[in-house]
Amino acid sequence: MANLNSLGKLTSGIEPSEKRRKNNHFVFIVCILIAAFFWLLIKLSGDYSESYQFKVTYNNAPIEKMLTGIIDTNVNISIKAKGFQMLKLELTEDVSILNINLDKYEIVNSKGNIFYINTSEIKDEIGKLIGISSNQIDISVKRLEFKLEDLFEKEVKVVDRIKFNFAKQYNLYSEITISPKTISIFGPKSIIDTIENVYTENKVVSGISSDINETVKLANPNTEQLQLSIQQVNIMANVEKFTESNVETTIDLSSIKNKVKAFPNTVKVFFTVAQKDFSNVRQSMFKVKPNLNNIEIKTASKLQLEVVDKPEFVSGIRIQPSEIEFLIIK
Repeated sequence: MANLNSLGKLTSGIEPSEKRRKNNHFVFIVCILIAAFFWLLIKLSGDYSESYQFKVTYNNAPIEKMLTGIIDTNVNISIKAKGFQMLKLELTEDVSILNINLDKYEIVNSKGNIFYINTSEIKDEIGKLIGISSNQIDISVKRLEFKLEDLFEKEVKVVDRIKFNFAKQYNLYSEITISPKTISIFGPKSIIDTIENVYTENKVVSGISSDINETVKLANPNTEQLQLSIQQVNIMANVEKFTESNVETTIDLSSIKNKVKAFPNTVKVFFTVAQKDFSNVRQSMFKVKPNLNNIEIKTASKLQLEVVDKPEFVSGIRIQPSEIEFLIIK
């Protein structure tokens, strides 16, 4: 029993010592991290000067022109700023490529097809980006030159390539309209002379049960040499729920010179109509006559029927029966 008590005392004496060691290690690591954090703050708050060499690229040339050459392909930019600001630049921007959006700058014609932008405008933009004055930025050239060629313009029709799948009983109530119906394309004359239409992207819209109002992208037939005046169009159409119905009407035999008796003398005309127009349908709006083209009445035994008058707001016409027998009455 005495030995056990001695062992317990020994153990109880070791455990607090190990805990203290672990706590000391943790405190030491925390102190290191805090010291590193303050060291980093001190470093980042200091002033630095850094030079970068950028490869120059451009996008969004004026719609009536095409970028055909870059004269100043590289540029050196020196920046004096706080460490925080330099870090922001390197984290948010690719410091190897200077991609210039020509929409943002004033483009000046130097001579012929040579144009340029003033790099003072680029200084302002970089300054706003990282929060420094443009005076803290130095660019190796005062302007960047590039070549722009005039493009020819042609107006072409927009054609949709959208497939509409309707919910059960729903269908188009009006024609599909495209807005705008035409657009301008810009490019070399030899290319635009071969283009009559610009098409929308291929797209499938399913389960339609309400009016169509879709914004769809246009497909550029030659992305390298053609520019489109707009990149997308609206496609619109009215959609309604339809139902099938029928009316029974007497066959009009007035076009036959001979006096005849038809069997039967009435037919059913089946049609599809929008539910909102159903109450406007009248039997008198339909007229069915025999088709007498290339028919010799005296030798014929049957006559094919056709609907010659119907309301504009019905579709899917079919007749039952589609032909009749007849007798000539003398």
